[in-house]
This record gives sequence, structure tokens and C-alpha cells, in this order.
Amino acid sequence: MGRLQNRIALVTGATRGIGRSVAELFGREGARLFIAGHVDESSLQETLGDLKRAGADADGGLFNIGNCDQVRLLADAIADRFGALDIVVNNAGIIAPTALLDITPEQWEKTVSTHLNGTFYCTVEMVRRFLKPKRCGKVINVTAPSAVRGSYGVADYAAAKAGIIAFTRNAARELLPLNIQVNAVLPVARTRMTDALAEYYAGMSNAEAAARLGSLAPPQSVAPAFLFFASSDSDYVTGQVLAADGGLLA
Repeated sequence: MGRLQNRIALVTGATRGIGRSVAELFGREGARLFIAGHVDESSLQETLGDLKRAGADADGGLFNIGNCDQVRLLADAIADRFGALDIVVNNAGIIAPTALLDITPEQWEKTVSTHLNGTFYCTVEMVRRFLKPKRCGKVINVTAPSAVRGSYGVADYAAAKAGIIAFTRNAARELLPLNIQVNAVLPVARTRMTDALAEYYAGMSNAEAAARLGSLAPPQSVAPAFLFFASSDSDYVTGQVLAADGGLLA
């Protein structure tokens, strides 16, 4: 029997990259899955097809998690399909590497809305609807190295990811009486987002940084950190940030 047998998990940003790898691992561990993408219907259907062929009970849809009304619709869809929820993985995110002085208000709002607002909206809605009535559950957020150290071209992204760390710790404290554990993973793996950063660094003539990003481990390598926080192994762990980064921040 898998470590998540018959647990119901929501994974946002699950049609590619880290989110997809997390969904695949959760499915192999027995979880029933609702995955959320944003605009790419073909990637959503491809991911759902692969999950089902691997034996997972999976469903999903396209939602803008940076919009609270869309998150309510997401919760409705989960209620209609599964009637309950045990695990929330707030993974959805975007990145558009841009020098600080070139970031427009529109880009800032979009980045912060997707990462920070989306994490807030999904956590609050899913806890209210599903986890609080059961007085148990797991919320797993996603942060990044730029949240805890200076970087280039990601001031909007870094600010949102740092906010997620503060939100994680405060939510963990407030939800402690409800037996809901809230933690965060700081993953480093090669994805479309790191490829975009590598291209940006190459444009800055920083070949060393670009090459380093191009040689990162695949997304599957960080998925076990999410499994730890989703499983009963972490029942006594809350408000923590786990760096699954291959020693980058050591």
C-alpha cells in the first residue's frame, strides 16, 4: 500500500515540470489527484492521460489561481469529483526574467498574483472547504532560492517567493489547533523556468551561471520532498522550509 493511499491531493501548476513530477509520484503512492493548469489544455490532457495510464485516479482543469473567484470554482470542481480533499500543493508559478528597473507594474502584479495571491487563495479556500471540517490535512507551498538570497532579474518573483515563506510560517501557527500542517519546499531542478533564467543570464554574458542552470537535476529529483510533507511522516512537522536543492544553499 502506498504512503498516500486513498488520500485526495490538489496539485496546481501540475501540467509540466515540478508539479507534474509531484503529481506522478503522489499517484504512484496511491493518491487520488486533481491537477490544475492555467491555459494549456493539451498539456493538461496529456498529463491526465499519463496519470490514468499509470493507474492513478485523476481529474483536473484549467484555472487562474491568482483569481479568488477561479479558486472557488476549482474548489467546486474538487467537491463535485471527489467530495473531499486532504493535501494541497501550491505549486503554480510564472517567471519573466527582467532587470529591476524594467519591471512594469503589470508584470509585478501578475507575478505576485500568481505566486503569492494564488498560494493565499488556494490555502484559505481549500482549508475552509475541506481541511478545517476534517481537522486534519497538509498544505505544501513552494518557494525558491531567490527568496533567501540576492539574485538578478527576478525581483518580482523573489519578493513573491519570500512572501510565501512568511505566509507558510504564519499559516502553520494559526492552523496548528486544527491539526493542519503547513510547510514549504524550496526546490531546485531544471524546468522551463530555469531555462528562461539561463537564457537571461546568457544574455548578460554570464555563461557560468547559464551553464549551471542548464545542468540542474530533473524535476523528479525534488518530488520526494513533497511526498514527505504530504505523508504521515510529517505529522509533527509544520511551519518549515525544506531545501531540495542539491546543496545549492549549503
